Amino acid sequence: MPELHDGALTITLAGEPVVLLPARAMYWPARSRLIIADLHLGKSHVFRRAGIAVPRGATQDDLLRLSDLVAATGARQLWIVGDVLHGPASQAAWRDTWERWRRQHAALDVAVLIGNHDRALDGASLGLHQLGEAQEDGPFLFRHVPQADPQGRHVIAGHVHPKTRVPGIPRSWPAFWLRPAVTVLPAFSEFTGGYAVQAGQGDALVACIAGQTLPIGLPERATTVPARSG
Repeated sequence: MPELHDGALTITLAGEPVVLLPARAMYWPARSRLIIADLHLGKSHVFRRAGIAVPRGATQDDLLRLSDLVAATGARQLWIVGDVLHGPASQAAWRDTWERWRRQHAALDVAVLIGNHDRALDGASLGLHQLGEAQEDGPFLFRHVPQADPQGRHVIAGHVHPKTRVPGIPRSWPAFWLRPAVTVLPAFSEFTGGYAVQAGQGDALVACIAGQTLPIGLPERATTVPARSG
């Protein structure tokens, strides 16, 4: 069976052990790196400015979950694979909350791949290293949009906000979408919609349900998702 620890799922991607965490993040032990997608700082602020009634505190809640993950994994790095922002970065209500969080985690190296919502991102002012649109590391290519790499590296991406349904449970859940050449992370932010994905041939899904990960279509004796050779 796939190896589970405190609701997390350890699998192998492109020869590298990684941990899929039920709080919608991936941990890469070899780099001591926590990896998330689609943080969407300020999304609730944008909605309220548009006259849409949404609850306050979404940014703080997301960052509290992120603090818990940093503490639980002992991560020295945090990579965000796109869409750090959602809306303007200056004079925004969420900014003080983020800056306070960043001071609390000053020793954490935080880097970001640029997403489609990050056109206004000034990484230095938020304590972030900007890595551009794509960054290679080991057998992986990190990017926001989940497109296969012509060079054959396994892509770690976001953007899609994948969700799935589980038999017997009347709602959809955020999910990791494991494809032969691409792994798509669930949106980290609680305050996001989602895209209902259907696992195709060779795909698997790992649903994040109430503090647990639930593999769907992942072979019991095979936790490896290989990179495509070209």
